[in-house]
Amino acid sequence: MGFFTSLKAIFSAPKGLDMVDKGLDSLYAGVDKVFFTAEEKSEAALKITEAAIEMVKSTQGESTVRSVTRRIMAILIMGPFVLLICSSAVVWRFDPAWAKVILEAAGMLSNLALAVGIFYFGYYGIKQIVKK
Repeated sequence: MGFFTSLKAIFSAPKGLDMVDKGLDSLYAGVDKVFFTAEEKSEAALKITEAAIEMVKSTQGESTVRSVTRRIMAILIMGPFVLLICSSAVVWRFDPAWAKVILEAAGMLSNLALAVGIFYFGYYGIKQIVKK
């Protein structure tokens, strides 16, 4: 029995050494990642700067006078439209005739509300349809 046990130990020793070697490699990699070299710091700063530039590029058109005006116009159209629809639902409980008048007033704004909805959300809806 002793002979076979020693053979087993001989054949399993390289596996054990490989395990120790892998463990030491991961330890060295972990210790290496703890300390930032000057080169790694500059690479990280470059990545952060590139990300900031991309963000500025993607949002630079949002603060123009034209964009702000479009948003204000959308709020001025959609606000009363939604308010009229919701108020007609509330008024209907008490007086259906007045609710009908309020809903007709909302109907006068429906084309404008549709245009605003398509302008602001149409692109995303079409993009979702094209994906499928």
